[in-house]
Amino acid sequence: MASQATVDTLAELAAINTAIHRILIHLAKKSPNPKAFLSKELELGLEELAKTNYWGVSQSQQKDVIENAKKRYSDMIGSIHPD
Repeated sequence: MASQATVDTLAELAAINTAIHRILIHLAKKSPNPKAFLSKELELGLEELAKTNYWGVSQSQQKDVIENAKKRYSDMIGSIHPD
């Protein structure tokens, strides 16, 4: 059974994830070229994730976290269909 702190953290992450996803959908729809907008967001987001450094996390764990984050970010951007 998950602790209350874990449940609260997951709820917070789910809310943030949903908000960001909806904002990206809205921005893509407002863009003159939604596909180009999303492509650039994917490129820039992956670059930013590659630069991430989590203080106190071992190097091997950092690589895992960053790779998982890149996969999740790619999935999020790829799931947006503003048309």
